[in-house]
Amino acid sequence: MSGTTKLEAFALQTIKTTSQQLAEDPNNPWVRALNLAAVDRDWYLLKLLVGLKRYPVEPEVFLFHEDYLGVPEEEIFPEIVRHYTATCTGSMTNLTPDYTEVVLTGGIGTGKTTLALYIVAYQLYLLSCFINPQKSLGQDSMSEIVMIFQSLQGKKAKDVPYARFRTLVSKSPYFTSVFKYRTDIESELRFPHRITVKPVSGDAEGTIGENVIGGFIDEVNFMDVTQASKRSNSGGEYDQAKEIYNSISRRRESRFMENGVTPGLLCLGSSKNYPGEFTDRKIEEAKTNPKIYIFDERVWDIMPWKFIGTKFKMFIGDYIRQPRILTDKEYEELPIEDRGLVMLIPTEFKNKFEIDPLNALREIAGVATRATHPFIPRTDLVAEVFGKAKNIFTREEVDFVETELGLDVNNFINLKEPRFAHIDLGVTSDSAGLVIGHVKGFKKMVRDGEITEHLPDIHIDGALRIRPPKGGEINFEKIRTIIYKLRDLGMNIKWVTLDSFQSVDTVQLLRRKGIMVGLIPRTNVTLPYDFTKTCIYDGRVAIPTHEVLQTELVSLEKIAIKNIIDHPPRGSKDVSDALSGVIYGLTMRAEVWARWGVTIDRTLVSQIQTAEDKVRAEA
Repeated sequence: MSGTTKLEAFALQTIKTTSQQLAEDPNNPWVRALNLAAVDRDWYLLKLLVGLKRYPVEPEVFLFHEDYLGVPEEEIFPEIVRHYTATCTGSMTNLTPDYTEVVLTGGIGTGKTTLALYIVAYQLYLLSCFINPQKSLGQDSMSEIVMIFQSLQGKKAKDVPYARFRTLVSKSPYFTSVFKYRTDIESELRFPHRITVKPVSGDAEGTIGENVIGGFIDEVNFMDVTQASKRSNSGGEYDQAKEIYNSISRRRESRFMENGVTPGLLCLGSSKNYPGEFTDRKIEEAKTNPKIYIFDERVWDIMPWKFIGTKFKMFIGDYIRQPRILTDKEYEELPIEDRGLVMLIPTEFKNKFEIDPLNALREIAGVATRATHPFIPRTDLVAEVFGKAKNIFTREEVDFVETELGLDVNNFINLKEPRFAHIDLGVTSDSAGLVIGHVKGFKKMVRDGEITEHLPDIHIDGALRIRPPKGGEINFEKIRTIIYKLRDLGMNIKWVTLDSFQSVDTVQLLRRKGIMVGLIPRTNVTLPYDFTKTCIYDGRVAIPTHEVLQTELVSLEKIAIKNIIDHPPRGSKDVSDALSGVIYGLTMRAEVWARWGVTIDRTLVSQIQTAEDKVRAEA
């Protein structure tokens, strides 16, 4: 006899034996649930119901009643209760929740961690209601059922969320008298029936071999994203949050999924950081996956009574425009399509947004920004230099397999002027950047109303991003071929520099063609980007339209402790590295200054000497 047939027989027997009870007590939830499950032929729910030793109370009862968690109602915000109830409520007994994942993000101070702790506590309570939870959930009777706390570092998960959870449990009459844990073990919470709650290390290996049914992964937006990482099986990008999530998600489904239902809830929490981060991707996924619950709130949504009610209009900006506070008149003049970028924020926060709009947007308003500490904060000035030149390349990016490159000779100008090219070579999974430019004259710059400098006015002839083809590597020979072809067409390419990676062969081959070739090491040298920033702010560079390059420039961050310029996680700087190499190279060439009859500024000579000393010290 098949399992379904046995269940059908049991269902019929259940209806018969409980019909009298139902007639006697029609409000008995356990009896009603059994009958409804049997009538609806919901075999999975029926199996869970018959495995209960006590009928679970509703989420709010568990949260507030003195016999369970006993949280005082005045200590928890109504909005947190609403989200808690929405996530924990499911089919009749809440044993089959409406959701399998809860994404907790938004601004700071909104109770993300508190909400996660209450959700995990209720899921632990549901497990305690079974006679034999392993049997009901299809596990070996000797196996553990684990709920985990995991964060950027295992130690922090133990110190903060897990410690708070342990305190919550220790104050609960239910978990100290009905479903007791072992008080002699500090490192984890061990309950009857081999049910364990524990903090684990902050990597994908932290849950190997564990029967993880749910828990809380914190700080997912602040976990490592490393390009060309040895920790990646393919040698490409290693995304710590993605690897941890995938590892746990696979374990939950392989061990507990039945009839398309995955019991338990996995909470994924983090405040906002960068666009396209882990929670952003989960929010996008939730649009087509109804099993993902999104908590994305600001402090004024959770505690509206704390604010007087008046609000100011904040334009949150984009990769071209800076965030700024708007007057009513500015708002009225804003194009309709841009009004979606305006956020109403309580007046109490106005001073913080005036002092540091980027951090305030991220931490208070829960808006991810492109750079935590932007190296070039004037995104408006970055936007102004783009589109002032025409690209000699017919595409902004190629892979030389699915997309080929063409050259537009109509956009060639000043062919006699010596060109400087920089190639930023990529590894297997990285893109490469190629930028070519020349000096079209010198501009007189007035500093502080007194000091006059003559500095190069730079024209970028072409900017190109070279992506690796699917499953393949970048063909460096093709990049060299571009240089040769441009020379054949009359462009005076005199200097080429490269970064230090995989450059030896290319250096040798280009030199054989009579091109002066050198290296611009990136380690601990920020001067190329310093020159680039000044050049942009002065308006002394004209760059062709290039979306990736513009995005890279406004996303750059200066990591002061390492003295480097870097991109945000999941970002890039291949083309911007190439651009900074060209601007730096043209500015440093004494031949360029001599060609235009300009004496090199002494301050500039000092900067160049300092940079060269740093390079020698690193060698």
